[in-house]
Amino acid sequence: MPVTKLKELIDLARSRSKKRIVVAYGQDVNTLLAVKEAYDLNFAEITLVGDKETIEKVSQENNIDSSCFTIIHEPDEKKSGQKAVQLINEGKGDVLMKGLISTDKYLKCILDKVEGLMIPKATLTHISITEIPSYHKLIVFADAAFIPAPDIQQKIAITNYVIDTARKIGVEKPKVALISFTEKSNPKIQSCVDAAIISKMGERGQIKHACIDGPLALDVAVDPQSVKIKGLKSCVEGDADCLVFPNLESANTFFKTITKLANGEIATYIVGTRVPAILPSRGDSEKSKLYSIAFACLMAE
Repeated sequence: MPVTKLKELIDLARSRSKKRIVVAYGQDVNTLLAVKEAYDLNFAEITLVGDKETIEKVSQENNIDSSCFTIIHEPDEKKSGQKAVQLINEGKGDVLMKGLISTDKYLKCILDKVEGLMIPKATLTHISITEIPSYHKLIVFADAAFIPAPDIQQKIAITNYVIDTARKIGVEKPKVALISFTEKSNPKIQSCVDAAIISKMGERGQIKHACIDGPLALDVAVDPQSVKIKGLKSCVEGDADCLVFPNLESANTFFKTITKLANGEIATYIVGTRVPAILPSRGDSEKSKLYSIAFACLMAE
C-alpha cells in the first residue's frame, strides 16, 4: 500500500534495518534534537562530526544524552564537511546530513570531483515530498533548490527521480504532471515544448513505470473538477502523485506556499549522489527535519 502520510515514513523506516547517518558539523540544537529523536525511534545510528566540546555543551543544555552519538572531533567547519563525506566514502555511513555547516561549504564537499559523493554524469537534484491537509495523498516534486532553469535532459533526469521516489513509497505507477502555466501546448513557451516531449517519451515507454502528462497547469494537475470543467483528457486526471516544475522559481514558490500558507509538512533529500544527502532548511519545522531523516533512510535501501 502507498504511504499516504509523512508520519508513515517513520513507521516504514522503523520496519527496515537501521541506517547510519553522518552529520557534517552536527553541533546545533535543532540538528541534535532531530537526530536524537531518530535514534530514540530506533531507525538510525548517528555519527556527529564537529566540535566535541560544543556538542556536549549544547546537548547538556537541552537535556540530550550525547552518549548515544558517535562524536568525531573536528572543530573546523569546512573540514568537518570533508570528514563527513570521507566517512561515507569509507563505507561508514548510509546517509549524509547537513548540520550547522553552511550550505555552500556542504555542497562543495559533496561536489568535490576527487573526494565528493557525486555519481559521474548524474544530475544533482533536490527532491521533496509533501503532505498538504487539502490533498488526499502525498506529492513528490522537484526541483525547489538547485537548478535555476533545467534543460530538457535535466528535466528527464528529474522526472525519473520523482518516479523512482514515488515507487519507493509504494505508488506502483505514479501519475506525473509536467507543470507549466497552461495545459495547452505552445511552441513559443519552452516549458510547454519540454513537457510535450517528455510526455511523449513516457507514452512510448522511453520513461517507464509512470503515467506522464504535460504541459499541465497546476489546477488540472491536482484538481479533478478543473479537469472536468476544462474538458481535458489526461492520464493524470487531476490526481498527480508527482510534479515536475519548469524552473527553480516556480518550484521554490510552491515549496514555501505549502509550508507557510497551506499548513503543509515537507521532507526532502538530495539525489544524484552515491548516498542520500539531507539538506535541511533553516525554516524547516522539527517534524519536517525528522521526516527528512526517515525519508533519506528509506531512499538508502
